[in-house]
This record gives sequence, structure tokens and C-alpha cells, in this order.
Amino acid sequence: MEGVIHMFRLVRYFSVASLVAILATMLVLVWFYRQLAIEGISQLAERGNLVLARTALAPMKPMLLDHLRATDHLRPDSLVRQPLPPALAYAIRNLLVDKAVVRVKLLNRHGTVVYSNQHLQVGSDQRNNPGFNAAVRGRDANDLVYRDSFNKFDGGTEDDNLMHTYLPIRDGPNGPVQGVFEIYTDVNHLAHQTERTEFMIILAALIILSATYGVVVLIAWRAGNIIDRQQATIRERTSTLEVLSAHMLLSDESHKKKIAFDLHEGLAQTLSAIKLHIENLNTHGKNDRTDGQSIDAIIPILRDAIQDVRTIASELRPSSIDDFGLLPTLQLLCRKFEQQHPSVKIEQQIPLQEKDIPVQLKIILYRIVESVLDDMTRYTDTGLIALSVWRDGNVLNLMIDDTAAGVLDSTSIPLANINPQLSKGFARMEELATLSGGTFSASHHAGRGATLHASWNI
Repeated sequence: MEGVIHMFRLVRYFSVASLVAILATMLVLVWFYRQLAIEGISQLAERGNLVLARTALAPMKPMLLDHLRATDHLRPDSLVRQPLPPALAYAIRNLLVDKAVVRVKLLNRHGTVVYSNQHLQVGSDQRNNPGFNAAVRGRDANDLVYRDSFNKFDGGTEDDNLMHTYLPIRDGPNGPVQGVFEIYTDVNHLAHQTERTEFMIILAALIILSATYGVVVLIAWRAGNIIDRQQATIRERTSTLEVLSAHMLLSDESHKKKIAFDLHEGLAQTLSAIKLHIENLNTHGKNDRTDGQSIDAIIPILRDAIQDVRTIASELRPSSIDDFGLLPTLQLLCRKFEQQHPSVKIEQQIPLQEKDIPVQLKIILYRIVESVLDDMTRYTDTGLIALSVWRDGNVLNLMIDDTAAGVLDSTSIPLANINPQLSKGFARMEELATLSGGTFSASHHAGRGATLHASWNI
């Protein structure tokens, strides 16, 4: 249940985080494209509008100059309205016939609107209009009022998607500016085309980002599954280590108990017998012949005591590992084992040198081999045991096999499903391998016998 909750939280966290990131990315893309689109429309419309304005201004210029001279006295606070001459009015009406031109203004050099096809604007003050001021100083000025944007020249909102162009009107190329000709053209067709492109880009981005979102959620879900499996493995290994630790404590206590028993029942009894012989010798030994016989009787007892001490010391830690190394010690162990069990032969395959085996693993390997050999002969009727120790790169391997001859089919099964008595010895091997940082596996064969394998990364 805890793993399911953890996975749900992980998927939910990544889902929400990735959704927010995708939405933010889409908003940034839309904003960025909108800015590029507006800039592109502005550049395209500026060039087209400037050409249109200059073309329209050329034939009307003399009439415009005459009208500007006639209205030069008008100020924004003046209530006088000066009508356009018929010829100029006709020319402007023809200009407005072009659907691209939606508005025309004429401003005198004082900033007063002396004509506009929107009559309410006539007489308005444009002295603070940056476009007018630029034109009065002899420079052309342009401004795009795009949808939802602000008209920086007129200082207020106008109809959507209009290009404003301000042209100075002079008597000659170097003459003073007499007024300003302002023309508004409709760029809705460019705006609509841009919006269609924007919609297609948004749709494509939405599809791509949605696919990305799905992939991210899938990755998060799979990552959650992997984490849950890893946690389950960690919990399983922790549980195994707890069991092995408990078993190790019991095994240590059992080993100590055995040593105590051997000391008490073996060495202590031997020393007690020696003590009694010496006491009898001191009490009753009066002639030399008797003394010699008593001393001769003590020697075998002392020899047995020495052997008991060596056996106990060897069980604690074979001194030959430190004196000669692991490989000679294993050979000695196998020879003694074959002497004790004449019906069993141990086939050794150890293509290693002593330096190939880490020092800290030597006693572990010895204890594993000692334990498994003892249990195999105690609980199985095998006649051949294969013992292999080899290195595969940085991996040290140990395998012990007592498979009966002719048995090829094998199936890996849990340790508990093997012979319960024999599995005790296997559990000792698993305990030693796991606690020393290695791994352990056991295979039980279809006929009889088992293959035990332990490995360590070194």
C-alpha cells in the first residue's frame, strides 16, 4: 500500500509539474510568435503604406498646400471650419474608395486637424502627437495599431489593425514644412493571415507538447514502478539480512557452545586425567619401574590434549591460511575430507593464484566450503563433489556441485524448497556470502543433487 501511495504521489507530482511547464512553454511560444508577427506586419505595412501615402500625396500636393495656407491661421481653440476645395475633396474621396485606406487627416503646421473624414476630429489638437512632431521636423513617421495594442502616437485606442503614416508637406525639397498629411490603411488581411498561422502553430505546439506530456507522465509512471520495485527489493534484502543476522547470532552461540563443550568434555577431561595420574604418581610411585610406567601412560593423554587444542584452534581459524594461504588450506581440507569419507571424491577446479583472492574473503571461502562439504555428505549420498573457484573480470565466483552423474536438467528454486536438512548448510553459505557483500543462488536438479553458487565484486 505504501508503494502504491508513493507511486501515486510521484506520478501526480510529475504530471502537475510537467503540465505547468508545458502550459508556460506554450504561453511563451504564443507571446514570442505574436511579437515576431507584429514586427513582421509592421515592417511589411510600413513599406506598403509609405509608398501608398507618397503616391496619394503627389498629385494632391499643390491643392493641399493651398488649403494649408488658407487654414494656417486656425488654432485648436478656433471654432472656424474651412471646407475643402471641391477638387481636393474629390481627390480624397477617390483615395478613400481604395478599401485599404480607411482614414485621411490633414494637419496644419500648428498641430490643428483642418480636415478628417471623421468630422468629429476636425479642430482637435495634435501638438503632442509624436508622429505629427516627427513630420513637422521633416521626417516620415509610422505606427502600427495592432489588435489589443496601444496607439502610442494618438495616445488612445483606435480601430484594430491600422497602419498610421505621417508625411510632411513642403513647398519644395528643402522648403519649410507647411503641414502634415496623415493616412490610415487597413492591415486586417495581414493580421488575419498571421492569426491563422498563429492558430496552426498553437495547434501543432499543443499536439507536440501533449505528446511530450504523455511521454513525461509515462516516464514518471515507469520511474515510480522502478522505484517501487527497488524499494521492495531493499525491503526484501533488509528482511533477509535481519533473518541472516539472527541466524548468525544463533550460529555464533551454537559455535561457542560447541567450543565450550569440546573444552569441557575434551581438553578439561584430558587435563583432569593427567592430574589424577600425577597425583597417583606422587602418592604411590616408590619404585622406578612403576614411575616409568606411569609416565608412559601420561604421554598419550598429553598427545590427545595437544590434538584437541589444535582441533579447537583450527575450528576457530586455521593457522595454515595465514601461514601458507587459502589454496593450500583448501587442498588440505579436501584431502582430510576424502580420508574421512572414502566413498566421496572432491574434484577441484581452482585456476587462481593466491594473490587473486582478497585477504578478507579467504576465511569466508574456507568457512563456506567447510560447511557445505560437511552438510552434503551428511544429508546426501553423492559420490562426487565439484569445487570451483574462479574469477570473471572483477567478480570472484565459488561453486560447489554434487550433481549425480548423467543429470543435466536443472531448475532454480527457492532455498526453502530444497531438502530442509540440507538447506541448513546452504543457509550458512547464504549467510556468509550475503554478510560479506556477495550474492548467493542455489539450483536443485531434477534427479538429485544441487549446485550452489556465490559471487563477490572485488
